[in-house]
Amino acid sequence: MREQYNPMALNSALLKTLGAGGLSFLITGLLLHWVIPRPEVTLLIDRSYCSEAEWQRVAAAYSDLYHQHQRRQLRLKLVVLASPLGLEHLSEPPSPQTVQQLSSYGRFDQNQRATLQSTFSTAEILSCHF
Repeated sequence: MREQYNPMALNSALLKTLGAGGLSFLITGLLLHWVIPRPEVTLLIDRSYCSEAEWQRVAAAYSDLYHQHQRRQLRLKLVVLASPLGLEHLSEPPSPQTVQQLSSYGRFDQNQRATLQSTFSTAEILSCHF
């Protein structure tokens, strides 16, 4: 005798298979998100004097990093503003508009840069002088 074709059983099996597959992808994605760490970046922004156009390039580079931070592709662990007057440590990354509006002033000091590079050896440096 011939078996009866039951479309409801096929639909139910298909839905169960699709649901289990979707749930597996969701769980795998969440586990990868938790297991694979985001790179942490210490960012050093040199505020010694540069022209407006050069400073806009520094601000644009910061904006790219900030948006990667917002999308959780990397983590801005520490932002340090360096000027001839000293260092300013920021625990929270400033907005790109804030960095764009910062003024640059003072002379660029190669010795200060060398000191900063040794102090913050793994930091990414944003500067219009290099």
